[in-house]
Amino acid sequence: MHRMKVLGLIALAAVSLVIGILIGRFAITHPQLSWLKRMSKDGDPKYSRQLHQEIQAEEIHKNLQFFSSRPHIAGSFQEEEVLVNYINNKWKSSLHGAKIYNYTVLLSYPDANDPNYVAILSENGVESEVSDKVEKILSPDQNDSTVVNPFNAYSPPGVIVGDPVYVNYGTVEDFQYLTRDLAMNLTGTVAIARYGKIFRGDKVGNGEKFGCAGMILYSDPADYVVGSLDKVYPEDWWLPGTGAQRGTVLLTNGDPRTPFYPSTNSAFYLDEKDIELPKIPVTPIGYNDAVKYLSKLSGIEAPSKWKGNLNITYRIGPGFASPYEKSKMKLYVKTHNVQRTIRNVFGFIEGEYEPDRYVVLGNHRDAWVFGAIDPSSGTATMMELTRALSKLLQKGWRPRRSILFCSWGAEEYGLIGSTESIEELGKVLGSRAVAYLNVDLSLAGNSTLRALATPILHKLLYATAKKVENPNPEEVRAGRKSVYDTWVKNQPSSQDPNLPRVGELGSGSDYSSFLQILGVSAADVRYNYDQKYSLSSYPMYHSVYETVDLVSRLMDRGFYYHQAVARIWGEMALRLADDVILNFDCVQYAETLQRIVNEVQSSYGPKLLQNNITLNSVKEAVGEFLEAAKNLQSRVEKVNRENPLEVRKINDQLMQLERSFIDPLGVAGNLHYR
Repeated sequence: MHRMKVLGLIALAAVSLVIGILIGRFAITHPQLSWLKRMSKDGDPKYSRQLHQEIQAEEIHKNLQFFSSRPHIAGSFQEEEVLVNYINNKWKSSLHGAKIYNYTVLLSYPDANDPNYVAILSENGVESEVSDKVEKILSPDQNDSTVVNPFNAYSPPGVIVGDPVYVNYGTVEDFQYLTRDLAMNLTGTVAIARYGKIFRGDKVGNGEKFGCAGMILYSDPADYVVGSLDKVYPEDWWLPGTGAQRGTVLLTNGDPRTPFYPSTNSAFYLDEKDIELPKIPVTPIGYNDAVKYLSKLSGIEAPSKWKGNLNITYRIGPGFASPYEKSKMKLYVKTHNVQRTIRNVFGFIEGEYEPDRYVVLGNHRDAWVFGAIDPSSGTATMMELTRALSKLLQKGWRPRRSILFCSWGAEEYGLIGSTESIEELGKVLGSRAVAYLNVDLSLAGNSTLRALATPILHKLLYATAKKVENPNPEEVRAGRKSVYDTWVKNQPSSQDPNLPRVGELGSGSDYSSFLQILGVSAADVRYNYDQKYSLSSYPMYHSVYETVDLVSRLMDRGFYYHQAVARIWGEMALRLADDVILNFDCVQYAETLQRIVNEVQSSYGPKLLQNNITLNSVKEAVGEFLEAAKNLQSRVEKVNRENPLEVRKINDQLMQLERSFIDPLGVAGNLHYR
């Protein structure tokens, strides 16, 4: 009997021990199971709705008034102290943190006391028809002593006297027409080129290659005005004849003295004489001045495609017609290079489950003058987006992945700020950045959305645009309630008219280094003008007239288009930061490659065949890539979302797809484009 009691007590103790272990085990692991359960779910949709509601148009308007109240060219006190400290303090107080990165770089400015100009110089040395040295003030908000007069950054200084010659847009084909078809010797001439078609730095580079001694750039009404020249700003948004477009003519990105390395205190700097800078003087003028010189040119009449909308007979030159046949064109440039410190500001929200994965949003801060469109419409939008997200943080939201906000410096000079940061932080960003979402400017017009993106982000763009309310009441009354509805109507894809067009990314803004150096998937969005207008850009581009008055009175009354861009930007960021599986479409990527190869075959197939070249191996490779992409997409759909290692593995494969196309030796040997 005693023995049975002992055995019973032992059995009871054993059962109690097992129960205790089980209770302890589940008590310990329950929070972990709960955490894993939360990890396997996409972000709560309520935060998307709250973000859209929180983003306020009036707040964006206030931001724009602040950021574009004064000129803020790169390197200036307003830009590098006032605005940088404002952004840094805002982000430090409302987000999880902020940091400033300093770079000492080569910038370029005109001489405020000795402005650039052009003139007709008679044989006895008398100047006439002197161009305006400053842009005419058309409203009080443009009257600021810190406005930098029109110039082209990195032009060498010099006084050039030579025969004028009209070179149209200054493309290689334009110069070949002059030198080959017309057998014209351009050595020592002063080229007059109109803005548009190609980057201004390429115009200058082409002029240099073909022997020109200097270049004058101007904005022709054909590219910046629609309708009568009497109905321009301030009456309408078209460029007035007194407006001149500033801009860099540097052909490389980043500080030219530290190629591929950051311009930090410990950097080795090349001497200015050893770097590739433009070699011929150049300066911009308005079309009120350009007409004074173009109307007096001698030579044959320009081809029809070379004719702009000035009320003159466009002639080519070289030289002036009677009574100016003995006169020359004088180009007077005092632009000079100088070392200055620029600053990037980073703000961040730390992710809860994957803090080492960054969704990166960026906009540059510097402007040639007031910059109410470029870039401050984007800066004002980004500041409102960060304010709205900070409100979500207060309500308990926390993204799965980290979100990084970047305010870049010196973009206008050649993407300097973003390039320097990629050169300094490339190892970190290259391994951790999920995607880069850029807004250079929020609007260049108010017709429809314009989006550029790598193909893997197209599906996300479509889904996002469908969720954002249409800011145009007329479109809403016509039944097009979302941004997507107007987008697909105004810009249908040439491949599928049921989808809107998404353009390809080149190197025109701060996404360039993320995509072209690191291979990070990227997108760039804005509202744009109606493409029925054959404009080279929005009309006031880089002029003194790019003010809050222009934006609030003539482009976006109520700031609802800015608000729509903020919602698109924020929604894309939320999806990339909060969804368990990255919303990347690798099949779309493969199909885009297939389309490109087919287009090359269609356009150049016969010519390639004449030279015993076929695209068979390329087609085969793209076919294999498509099969692999479909296989990956299938695995994406079947992944066990409750297994964090599986989720991480599939997301890393999606994230790395873009990077697999990086060529470390550069495309065609150009290390700036890999």
